[in-house]
Amino acid sequence: MSKTPWYKDWFNSKYYHILYKDRNDYEANNFIKNIVSNLQVKNSSRVLDLACGKGRHSVQLKKYYTQVVGVDLSEESIRYAISNNANEKLDFFVADMRTYNSEIKYDAIFNLFTSFGYFSDTDDNIKVLSSCNKLLSNKGILVIDFLNAAKVKNTFIKTEEKIIDNINFKIRRKIENDCIIKNISFNVENKEFSFNERVQLITRELFFELLKKTDFEIKNIFGSYDLDPYEDQSSDRLIIVAQKK
Repeated sequence: MSKTPWYKDWFNSKYYHILYKDRNDYEANNFIKNIVSNLQVKNSSRVLDLACGKGRHSVQLKKYYTQVVGVDLSEESIRYAISNNANEKLDFFVADMRTYNSEIKYDAIFNLFTSFGYFSDTDDNIKVLSSCNKLLSNKGILVIDFLNAAKVKNTFIKTEEKIIDNINFKIRRKIENDCIIKNISFNVENKEFSFNERVQLITRELFFELLKKTDFEIKNIFGSYDLDPYEDQSSDRLIIVAQKK
C-alpha cells in the first residue's frame, strides 16, 4: 500500500478526472457569478483560487478580476491548467495550501468544492487558515465552499456504482472518526485499482471556531450555490464568507 497521502495519489490519477468528469460546469459558473456579485471585492483585485484543480473556477474568476492565481498540490492538474487556461491574467502553480507563501497579497481567496479538511492531522486546518490570513491584504475576503456535514450524515449512501468511459467504479463509503471515507475501486485492462478519499466532517460551529482562532470575522453564510440561507439539516452546501481582521 502506498505511503503517499491519499490526495497525492488520487488527485494525480487520470481516473480521478474520469470519475468526476460530469461535474456541473453550469452550476459552478453560476455559483461564481452569484458569490462575486455578493462580495465587495473590486474588479481590479488580485485573487487566489486555493486548491484549484484543473482551474475550472479560476477561469470563471478571471471574468471578474484583474489577476487570478490558481494553486494546487496536484502536478497533473496544474500541468493541465497551464496548458489549457493560463494567460497574462491567469497563472497556476503547484503548491501545498498549508505552506503556500507569496510576496503578493491577495484581496480575496476562494477555496471551493470541498477542498478543505483533507489532512489526517486536524491541526493542518489551522495551518491552511493561517496561511490564508497571511496571504490576504488588509480586510481581505476568504470564501470557503464546503460540504454540509449534517446533511451528509443524514443522507449517507454506503455503496454505489458508476459506469463512466466503460469503467465500472465501485464506491463504498463509511463515516469514521468524524470523517467521511470513500473507497473507489475499479478494473482497467485486467488491472485492479483502488483509491481512497478522506474528508473531515467539519461542522459550521467548528469552522467558526477555526476562523476565529486564525483572526477571521464571519461576514456571511449560505447553504447553496444560489446563495440560499443556510439550514443545518437540509442545505446542500456550507458556504462561508469571512474577512481578515
